[in-house]
Amino acid sequence: MTPSSPSGQPIRLANDDWEVWVEPGSLRVVARPQGRSEIELSAAQPRLGRVASLKQADSQLSWSLVDSSVEVTLRLDGETLSAEITSSAPGSFTWPVIASPPTGAAYVLPLAEGSYVPADDQRWLSYLIQRSPMKALETFSMPFWGIALPDYSVTYLIANQFNNQVAFSDCGGRVGLSFTHEFAPNRKLKQYGIAVRLAGSSPIEPARQCRAWLIEQGQFVSMRTKIERTPEAAKLLGAPHIYLWEDGRTASMVEQLAALGCRPMRVGLSSAQWGFDHPELVRAVKEMGGLIAPYDSYHGIHHPEQGDSWDTAQFDAELYEKGPVQGPDGAKLPGYLGRGYQLSPLAAWPYVKQRVTRLMSELPERFNAWFVDCDAYGEVFDDYSVLHPATQEDDVRARLHRMAWIRDTYGLPIGSEGGVAYSAGTIHFAEGMMTPVFGWGDADLMKDTSSPYHLGTWGSQGSPTILLKRVPLKPYFRTFHYDPSFRLPLYQTVFHDSVVTTHHWHHSSLKFVDQVETVELLELLYNIPPLYHLNLAELARHGKRIGAHNAFFAPLHRELGLVPLTDFAWLTADRMVQRTVFGDEVEMVANFTDKPFEDARAAIPPRSILARWLGSGATAVYTPAPNSE
Repeated sequence: MTPSSPSGQPIRLANDDWEVWVEPGSLRVVARPQGRSEIELSAAQPRLGRVASLKQADSQLSWSLVDSSVEVTLRLDGETLSAEITSSAPGSFTWPVIASPPTGAAYVLPLAEGSYVPADDQRWLSYLIQRSPMKALETFSMPFWGIALPDYSVTYLIANQFNNQVAFSDCGGRVGLSFTHEFAPNRKLKQYGIAVRLAGSSPIEPARQCRAWLIEQGQFVSMRTKIERTPEAAKLLGAPHIYLWEDGRTASMVEQLAALGCRPMRVGLSSAQWGFDHPELVRAVKEMGGLIAPYDSYHGIHHPEQGDSWDTAQFDAELYEKGPVQGPDGAKLPGYLGRGYQLSPLAAWPYVKQRVTRLMSELPERFNAWFVDCDAYGEVFDDYSVLHPATQEDDVRARLHRMAWIRDTYGLPIGSEGGVAYSAGTIHFAEGMMTPVFGWGDADLMKDTSSPYHLGTWGSQGSPTILLKRVPLKPYFRTFHYDPSFRLPLYQTVFHDSVVTTHHWHHSSLKFVDQVETVELLELLYNIPPLYHLNLAELARHGKRIGAHNAFFAPLHRELGLVPLTDFAWLTADRMVQRTVFGDEVEMVANFTDKPFEDARAAIPPRSILARWLGSGATAVYTPAPNSE
């Protein structure tokens, strides 16, 4: 390693696992794992300033960067290199910087469920740069990212999840990554940390490291423990997620779904009002052993007289004036689509109790689950209001508190949008992890009604075509959201036995007509439930498919929903035949190709999936029906 920093020769930290060379003046760090290829963990950064108070003791190195107002400590412990960076003043600091990923390297990124991004893939390079910089808490569903190499992997674990930004860049035709932390003025302790871990070469190894790290810190809560606390949550096991529309909000519709084998089911309603309008529907779902939840939200607030509002954003004039989140300049932060304002969760708390208590006391038939939009999405705020000041951490704490209060007061399973790791200990189900919302800025999807890819419009609450309309997927988005060769079950590796996840309600299981078979196979490979939008016409059109899928999925999910996903592998060079393992119980092998796959253990038809019970050796194969549209 050639020294390039103003501090002179690089400094060596070493143990039996690896040696790490550090340039304090530029923060360049290079690792040499024993018997493995070298990797630059962070590139040199110019103009960081003078180095002072440099100290080395055993496997720890610390120093100050005087001109940057930060103190840095690096500690080598086994296969973990921990970095802690503390600032004496508000501002921002960037570390690490990945500028030269090795040949053959790929990023392992927790983009929703998980993505495998070859560092030299030009499609991903363009896609990530166009979206940079991004708030890390909204971008990464879990506090890590990884680099996969042919013979090992490196995981970067984010110790402080708040006030972070990630940016991607073009480094000679390869994907570069930089991580920046803001030392917010409203935080007393201005500090963040990154732990870098060496581990095995499995593409899900970074997620395994994250799971182990969360367990070490007491931040993992199993679904088994959640069910002990909230017994109704057991009804999520084997249940498809279904939103009912128009003429589908009837007890008869529930009976038809139950006849297809969808028992239990989790039914979602777009508004609590439907519980007043259709108490027989609520009763029918509960009698069939299912869960039914209203949509609720406290993320934004509209003026009480705003015309194009929705009921969950309506409170009172006092909260509209005093409750919005404020930026450092005192300006109120605009709400979703520019309407109204972002609502402080601290200010909203009395209204949460008031609304939920009123609904649960006045409903002719009580809901037995609850869905709180946005609270698990990752869009959180520093609030500089003098009435309800809050850090991002305070914001998250208040969101988790209100969901936990609803859960514990009424014994209700709680769901939310997203499922970002900070929420996993509180919620039971999450929408948007398997397939996130995407395409907001794309005219073909959102604006041009003549486009074959146009998703639809919201229209009235009775018939939002954006949810019921079925369209082909715009090819551009396939690589980033549906191509199995670029997907990884990272969230399932960490949280399969903690949170039941499904698709975002904009992109349900049947939304994209040319992806239906792929989606079914992915759902079964990851052991996660489908999400459907149905009325009577849609049920008549797709009932046979729904029933067949459920007959294969539901028994497996009831068996494996409390079991961790322990292994994942590609069985072909093109990454299109994939294997998952759940505990020591079942392996799933999905063949996403148009040709049969056969090895010493399995023969799988094209576009099919095999389940094998590891104890008995019994097998079952499921082949989705070809798309007929």
